[in-house]
Amino acid sequence: MENLGRDYPWPGNFRELEQCVRNVLIRHEYRPAVAESSTASAAERLADELDRGVLSADDLLRRYCTLVYSRTRNLEETARRLGLDRRTVKAKVDPKVLGSRI
Repeated sequence: MENLGRDYPWPGNFRELEQCVRNVLIRHEYRPAVAESSTASAAERLADELDRGVLSADDLLRRYCTLVYSRTRNLEETARRLGLDRRTVKAKVDPKVLGSRI
């Protein structure tokens, strides 16, 4: 689990632990969610990962929907901008970013 690093401060969240185990069993890796401190840094990380070619198509869609939503704070507007159905956007946006807005 080299993606976690030796000093990874486990948040103690049961759901994250469950997701970690699933990812390790299915994908043989786990990449923890990173707290998005600013949309600029999120965009830079996304661009870097695109450049390195390390994102799956699903990860790309999920991350891009989350990035656009974090700027619009509106599912309908995000869906309009991306040319996607609102339900698709809602399913892809990181729940931590959505918070209690649903």
